[in-house]
Amino acid sequence: MTILPADHPRLWKRAYSHGELVADAFVHAVAIVAGVIAFAYLFVRVSHVGAATDVLAMAVYAAGFFLLWGFSCAYNMVPPSPLKWLLRRFDHSCIYLMIAGTYTAVISQIGVSAWSAALIGVVWAGALAGAALKLFAPGRFDGLAIAIYLLLGWAGIVAIKPLVAALPGLTLTLIVVGGAVYSVGVLFYKWHALKFQNAIWHACVAVAAGLQFAGVAYAVGRVV
Repeated sequence: MTILPADHPRLWKRAYSHGELVADAFVHAVAIVAGVIAFAYLFVRVSHVGAATDVLAMAVYAAGFFLLWGFSCAYNMVPPSPLKWLLRRFDHSCIYLMIAGTYTAVISQIGVSAWSAALIGVVWAGALAGAALKLFAPGRFDGLAIAIYLLLGWAGIVAIKPLVAALPGLTLTLIVVGGAVYSVGVLFYKWHALKFQNAIWHACVAVAAGLQFAGVAYAVGRVV
């Protein structure tokens, strides 16, 4: 018995070779270890130069990061089974939480305003709706889910003028480039026939997350 629809294309994907699984596990291990080091640095930095509210924002950001990579590692390393398909729900749900957590960290460096509150509200509403879709209707709206990932990731474009005015130029550049890397990675996510496709996709996610983390870390304490 599976938790995916019987005709879901994921059930008929080719099995990954041992080398592909090792490469994917390596990418996950590097991302998680790098995350431990990077977030330790970020919390030290926040404690020295950030506002009190930054601690909560960065905790939300860190939670999204580690939930994403933890469930992704578990899902991708477990062999096909009902457990794997259950983990798939949480893996895909946590992508939304990571996107919303990143926005939370960025907007914490802007300050409270009507537009920043509206933006974070829309992003979190979309993220929670997307996560619920993945948890309670697994495998039924995968195309829509990918579209929501991308729409949420680029939602900040609607507030580009105030973002440009409020954020350091380097921060904005790193965040935008990270979003572009993630978007390109979606092509590899869909390119199932490509050897090492899954490891390449996760490497794109890791690079994108690293770029955006650097942007957030640079902004801490620099924006009033």
